Amino acid sequence: MRLYEVEEARALLPRLRPVLERLREAFAALRGARALEAAQRRAALTDGHPIAAPHDAAADGERAAHEATLRECLRRLEEWGVELKDPARGLVDFHHQRGGETVFLCYELGEADIAWWHTMAAGYAGRRPL
Repeated sequence: MRLYEVEEARALLPRLRPVLERLREAFAALRGARALEAAQRRAALTDGHPIAAPHDAAADGERAAHEATLRECLRRLEEWGVELKDPARGLVDFHHQRGGETVFLCYELGEADIAWWHTMAAGYAGRRPL
């Protein structure tokens, strides 16, 4: 587990933000594709019997590209020792030592800076200003 000082975590933000944006976009695309597939399966039922839908190779390619992007972004976060908490929001935590206790520095995509921390038990709801 990597421990970050506040300034170290802040210095990573210019490289972190684009990774979180790509991750969020890939996650949303995959979630949308899954929802569409589920709706198509429901719509394909006629008299309780499924109708075979044509195979969509282009959709398969797009899904594979989004999955590859997701894996690459997750690998990068792991490399940096940053914990992903919510891919849809771009919410991440950095391990940090505060008052002899390991806590999280908390960052959400769209925030200007790392300005919050919380205990490991409290989570996002327990965020406190630095």
